[in-house]
Amino acid sequence: MLPNGYNAVPHFQYFQDIAGGLGSIGDAFFVDVNAGVDTNDGKSWEYAFKTLAAAIVASNASIAAGATGWASRNRIFYKGDNKEAVAETLITLANKCDIIGVGSYDHRPMPFMIGNHVIGAGAYMGCRFINMGFLSPAAGGVIFTVPTTTSGLAFIGCHFDGRSSSAATKAILATAVEQLLIQNCRFYGKFSTTTIDLGTGSTRALLIDGNIIESGAIGITTHSGLTCADAIAVISRNIINAVTLCIDENSDKVAVIGNRGTTAANSGATTMDYNAALGSDNQFTSGNGVLAYPATNFGAQS
Repeated sequence: MLPNGYNAVPHFQYFQDIAGGLGSIGDAFFVDVNAGVDTNDGKSWEYAFKTLAAAIVASNASIAAGATGWASRNRIFYKGDNKEAVAETLITLANKCDIIGVGSYDHRPMPFMIGNHVIGAGAYMGCRFINMGFLSPAAGGVIFTVPTTTSGLAFIGCHFDGRSSSAATKAILATAVEQLLIQNCRFYGKFSTTTIDLGTGSTRALLIDGNIIESGAIGITTHSGLTCADAIAVISRNIINAVTLCIDENSDKVAVIGNRGTTAANSGATTMDYNAALGSDNQFTSGNGVLAYPATNFGAQS
């Protein structure tokens, strides 16, 4: 529960307000793409890092330095409006850290990182992106690829823009990422394959909730080998505008609840592929009408 007065996700004003205080919760680092220098200490805007990679290295060292850091959660404040020619591509994540976007990128209400971010192997835990923007490069491709060794990754109040010269294929490709949270984000552009792709492996405690998702093909795809043995995965309350399937849930293990939207495909199996036993209160307007998933028929009332 946040303090009184902070009641809107993604709560970035709250995170800004605590940037200079409550030091016991962890360290704060600052990235200014335009004015920063990576040889700075990154501990203030005056001495900000230039790249997020430098801040991640510093934050991870802080968390791992000793007992005072092990249970802390650090913060990285990111400001930048760099162009593709000087864009930074992420290959690592910050452990136990909130990466919080501040400022703006041209007309956009938050900073944006341009590129195909492919996170390498590593035991990354508890990295949360808040109020951050991600834009596909001109060549398209997958914007954010996350490996199996990641857990507790979150995207909260973020934007994913696939409107590059060649449409992005996917916004997020996550394979066996446990406790993945994608909440209150906006995905725009006609992603050519699927906007969110969840691969084979353990995806326990997955939550995809409250997002606006656009796609030139499928909105959300889960693979048949996805598992969530001891903590159910949930896709809930999303607004999806797709060309084919809004949700293609092939594992039959994910609860699909309260989703809305439209598709150019016809109603039925070409709109939703899911386990009806785990579905509730989904409704989509399709090429031939509106249909609820699963269909409801309560019969005559006495």
